[in-house]
Amino acid sequence: MLTLDEWLKIYEDIAKRLRLSPIEDERAAEMLNVLIRNRGLEPSQIKPLIIGKHAIIVGAGPSVIEDLEGLKRIKRENLVFITCDGATKAFMEVFETHPDIIVTDLDGYLKEQVLCSKSGSIAIVHAHGDNKMEIATYVPKLEKVMGTTQVKPREKVFNFGGFTDGDRAVYIAGYFKPKSITLVGMNLEEEVGKFSKPIIFDRTKKIQKLKIAKELLELFAKKNIEKGNEIQLFNLTNGGVEIEGFKRINIKEFIKIVYS
Repeated sequence: MLTLDEWLKIYEDIAKRLRLSPIEDERAAEMLNVLIRNRGLEPSQIKPLIIGKHAIIVGAGPSVIEDLEGLKRIKRENLVFITCDGATKAFMEVFETHPDIIVTDLDGYLKEQVLCSKSGSIAIVHAHGDNKMEIATYVPKLEKVMGTTQVKPREKVFNFGGFTDGDRAVYIAGYFKPKSITLVGMNLEEEVGKFSKPIIFDRTKKIQKLKIAKELLELFAKKNIEKGNEIQLFNLTNGGVEIEGFKRINIKEFIKIVYS
């Protein structure tokens, strides 16, 4: 939905707001690139999983378990489940299996993410200045990996746009042209769900990031409108903030959409 130049201007603003180090982000991207140079997946290998499907983006908000329970009524082959970091654990609890794709910067319930990777999930691992140690420790344990960055892309590390795991998952899904994108567990409120980071050291920064996630989701929706609404956008999250451009629906309405 965004060109690289458009994204890099947005990233520059985010880096200033959160006092991020672009240099450290570059170093993390290069580290990840080296680690997966001979085995990192290409976008062409992700595309068949998403194109034309109903993509479910699973955030780690307080409503995630309730939201996922409703989706158990739908046949799995009609959906592609993309979990965001710690939300992978919630998905495992509800469905007792692994999601199709995990979008992660490696800071939530990593044991479960590694287990899902060994069971068949594709891990789309994001490199940034604060997770170099996690990249070095956990990427070698993951089986199917694609890399992402928020700075300039590398040979095996791509930039689809997006900053937090939740909004980045939407931008990744959108790149591969699903029939629809539906948000669950995407509350984006000050109350942090138990499937988010096990320990949050800076609550103020976490709230800032949730605000940025909302801004980026609404920008995605705006870009989608400019492209003629080629992707249907829905919000199936119970409670939480309104996200402009993502139509709030209930599970009965969504089931009708899937089987129509």
